[in-house]
Amino acid sequence: MLQKHLVLAVLAVAGWLCNGAIGVGAPDGLMASAEAAQRPRIGLALSGGGARGAAHVGVLRVLEALKIPVDYIAGTSMGSIVGALYASGMTPDEIAQALQEVDWDEVFTDATPRDERTFRRKQDDKLNLIQHKPGLKDGQVRLPMALVEGQKFDLVLRRLLLPVSEVRDFDRLRIPYRAVATDIATGREVVLRHGDLAQAVRASMAVPGAFAAVDIDGRTLVDGGMANNLPISVVREMGADIVIAVDISTPLLTREDIKSVLGVVEQLTGFLTRNNTERQIESLTRRDLLIVPPLDEAGISSGDFKRSAEAIAIGERAARDHTHTLAALGVSPDAYARYLAAHPNPRQGAAPVERLAFVEIENNSSISDAVIEAQFDVRPGDPLDVDRLEAGIARAYGLGHFEKIGYRLEERDGRHGVVVRAQEKSWGTSSLQAGLQLYTSFGDGSDFNLGGAVTLTPFGANAGEWRTFVSLGEEQQFITEVYYPLDPAQTWFVGGDLGYESRLFRLFDQDEDRALAEYDTSRLGARLRFGRNLDTWGRLQLMYDRAVGDAEVTVGAPDLVDYDFDVGRLSLLGAIDTYDNYYFPSRGSLGSLSLISSRESLGASSDYDQVLFNYSAVMSRGRHALQGGVTLATTLDEDAPVEALFQLGGFMRLSGLERNALSGQHLGLLRGLYRYRLNDVLVPVYAGASLELGNTWNRRDEVEFTDARLAGSLFLAADTPLGPLFLSYGNTEGRDQAIYLMLGPPW
Repeated sequence: MLQKHLVLAVLAVAGWLCNGAIGVGAPDGLMASAEAAQRPRIGLALSGGGARGAAHVGVLRVLEALKIPVDYIAGTSMGSIVGALYASGMTPDEIAQALQEVDWDEVFTDATPRDERTFRRKQDDKLNLIQHKPGLKDGQVRLPMALVEGQKFDLVLRRLLLPVSEVRDFDRLRIPYRAVATDIATGREVVLRHGDLAQAVRASMAVPGAFAAVDIDGRTLVDGGMANNLPISVVREMGADIVIAVDISTPLLTREDIKSVLGVVEQLTGFLTRNNTERQIESLTRRDLLIVPPLDEAGISSGDFKRSAEAIAIGERAARDHTHTLAALGVSPDAYARYLAAHPNPRQGAAPVERLAFVEIENNSSISDAVIEAQFDVRPGDPLDVDRLEAGIARAYGLGHFEKIGYRLEERDGRHGVVVRAQEKSWGTSSLQAGLQLYTSFGDGSDFNLGGAVTLTPFGANAGEWRTFVSLGEEQQFITEVYYPLDPAQTWFVGGDLGYESRLFRLFDQDEDRALAEYDTSRLGARLRFGRNLDTWGRLQLMYDRAVGDAEVTVGAPDLVDYDFDVGRLSLLGAIDTYDNYYFPSRGSLGSLSLISSRESLGASSDYDQVLFNYSAVMSRGRHALQGGVTLATTLDEDAPVEALFQLGGFMRLSGLERNALSGQHLGLLRGLYRYRLNDVLVPVYAGASLELGNTWNRRDEVEFTDARLAGSLFLAADTPLGPLFLSYGNTEGRDQAIYLMLGPPW
């Protein structure tokens, strides 16, 4: 009490010197300081609880409506996010809007959106290898430390907190703030009070195993809920006389709810969180207030981020249930206005960065600075454009070499600039991958292939790669390939591969409508490539293909003989790919044009020329998608050998026929498809139907629309971590029908 009276006396003297008296004509800041010294200091403790934390926003709305001045805020996990946004000057309505605008499904994955990947990375989809892959480092196989590194989530936090990014002391925010994390090495609470605010918030909600830990000041930090999920003690230490604690943590599971090992793990984690929460609640005094929004009654879980509006409303109602108690903490409208004036909003006072004085790369990787810089369209002298900056980060991250790429604004002697920090994958940039492919048309046999790949990168100065791919099963492959960009922007490239491949070809008698023979072909050879990437959407390349091979008759008339062949051809290839998903797209287009010239002078057994054109596009609305496509192929002189014939048949390529049942010198196919998404969970499931019209021909004068075969299919599909999974019924002209089960590329 003596200290408080001394403060009042000092303020009174200062006010008298300025205006004669505090109560008449005194500056608002002095009045607010005097009033703050007279009233109890109020601290707000916001607990963690995932998506349930949106309820904190509803509580903040009520506190503002009742004009309750908040002097301190401490938050854990989701509470740290809401607390930081509010402490940095955002209103409850602005926070609510931000939570609802975030695409949480997108944020909680590190995968670069497909339409933002390099063209090289898009081609990986054709290999049907599992995208989650262990790394290779120091001769060992290593795994990531978490399911999600948090690349996109970090950028969301950075953008939301950008106006206060240069505030390093959290006491200098509009409201003094603390984020609570846990030291993974000791299990002890770590209270973050200074540094990078976005990084502190990110550390506070780094759920172990789910989100990657954050290194700060030599400590590896994870979610604060492990040590102090409801940081009452923290706001008390900050100076709070009265604590308003909001507990939105998830309750423990009942015995009936524990049905798997995941339930057991969740319950064990819940014990840690619940126990420390209860200890904090026990420290509350009669002057404090505990608000527990009844989120369980609405069935809102920690993962229901799309229900933030409901959670906010529940939090608001829960706070209003304590109106009588809270009202006693409120101040008059004039006093509240002075409180706000004494706590200026740094978001409103922050001057925009008109021009960047410097743009620097903080490179913690084996990738050259030049390769990283080439992905950015941001230069010194440019205005700060967060969209352009994040676009460059997305391109650099899409190269596939980095664990995380972020940025921060820095001020140096009055000059403002941006520092981009690139962190190499701690588990290794090189990788191992595996894949599984299954194709069966019940009653007509099945194909099974097991694949794997080893990719060594960076290969060369411009982050190329050396990949070796193996496939064992019905179709065998062993190919080792080098991809070598010629410039840091990876616009021009050379490459090549060497390997063995085997495939099954069928000869088809169009007149008799029956298969004449089956050939098992194999080849050993090499390809050389030179090309240009067209941003992320396309590619042009020239390829020389040289190989030796043989074709063995496995089914056919006795007079058919095995034969050897040589391949020597040049190909000019152009491709575009803007699909957002290779097998289940909702937008974009996919196309290619190939001009192939086989010549004896290039080492081939025979001369022939071919043209192959593919194009498909998709449009969608909500859960509905319509997709259409055309494939046209022709051999100009109709003299292509068996191993170079065009093949048709199978799911989506005249459904009802066996895969590659038809072959010929010419091919035409039209396809239309409707697809409907059945769910919103992590593994999307679809139902759909297709209509197809096409055929193959051996002579150009036989090509007629009336000879085209009409086919269709009905299917169920799922986009699984192992690849696309299809179950389909197909029928061609009422004669040929099949039920397909496919895992991996269906066509």
